[in-house]
Amino acid sequence: MKKIKFMSIMAHQDDFEFNAGGLFALLRSHYGSRAEFKIMATTKGAAGHHNMDPEQTFQRRAAEAKKSAEIIKASYECLRCLDGNHLPGQVFIDQNFLGGLWNGVRAFEPDFIFCPPVISDPLAGIHIDHYNTAMAVRMVAYQLTVPHAYPTMFRQLKLRVTYPVIINVDDPYAGETGYDLALDISRVYPVKLKMALCHESQIFEWLPWNSGEKNPISRKEFTERFRKRHSLINTRYGNDDDVPREYFRLTQWGRKIKNEELKKMLFH
Repeated sequence: MKKIKFMSIMAHQDDFEFNAGGLFALLRSHYGSRAEFKIMATTKGAAGHHNMDPEQTFQRRAAEAKKSAEIIKASYECLRCLDGNHLPGQVFIDQNFLGGLWNGVRAFEPDFIFCPPVISDPLAGIHIDHYNTAMAVRMVAYQLTVPHAYPTMFRQLKLRVTYPVIINVDDPYAGETGYDLALDISRVYPVKLKMALCHESQIFEWLPWNSGEKNPISRKEFTERFRKRHSLINTRYGNDDDVPREYFRLTQWGRKIKNEELKKMLFH
């Protein structure tokens, strides 16, 4: 039986867990071994720490991402550009990056891609890595059907590949309130939390420091904040309750989703 392939493409090693970890846990529970997952970070995430140097940060974050991915039996990789290198820091859109992304997606041949949204509100704040990752997926989407759009990095690439459905995850920088899918992830919330807790360098150390806190936070403190984060997102989307949800928007960047696929995505 042909496997259904789901791919997350986000800027940093912990973005996936925060924005789509619950969905992927539900998909694993629903599809079992019929699903295959790829978690891709577009950057090394090497700038995101205040005590470690960039290479130490990269190695530690990669190990954390792999540990998290293993919980739902997913594979993890950091994108390589056409020149064979990872992006050391910020995402900038050029042929080197787009070509690497094109190769990475075509090598996996996903049926579904989940990525950040392109923020259109000029008053909204942006994270350059989130924004340009979203722009890159949007730019490359049609080119996935073009077999010679970029130099091929992998011998196994086929001329014709699956044209994926591309779905946007929530991005707290966007401040958006519209959505197409709001999934109750209560049943798998412990799995999502377990995956998030793998990213110790970020959730206990870097993110608190980046927010102005003097000391690392505890596991208990993060667990409470993480749960509250879902309630705050609910409020932004007009759901005034504490049910843990993840929110998604359907794009026209790739293939249009079929009604039966949408029903399956809603686990009906």
